Amino acid sequence: LNALAGRRVGDPQNHPVVPWVLDFTVDPALPVAPEAEGWRDLAKTKYRLKKGDEMLDFTFNGPVPHHITECLSELTFYIYMARRVPVETLTRHVRAQHEPKEDPV
Repeated sequence: LNALAGRRVGDPQNHPVVPWVLDFTVDPALPVAPEAEGWRDLAKTKYRLKKGDEMLDFTFNGPVPHHITECLSELTFYIYMARRVPVETLTRHVRAQHEPKEDPV
């Protein structure tokens, strides 16, 4: 799915998106049939499954959110990948003064 969408590993502007297809009620290492327990209902969003229809409706009845609507911004990508990209890249995209203790573990 990611390849067909033109997404590539390591590309901060087209990074792969991994959809959650398991509901984690069954060990994913066990062999299960597609109709078995453990698969998430893909007809509903994760938010709808977790919070419910009432909360989702309440959220969208309010003002337009001010946050970025993309999956991850370029900044978020580099923060997430902080331990795998060169320090020069981090100082260019995240912060001018690199602080290793602030990188995610």
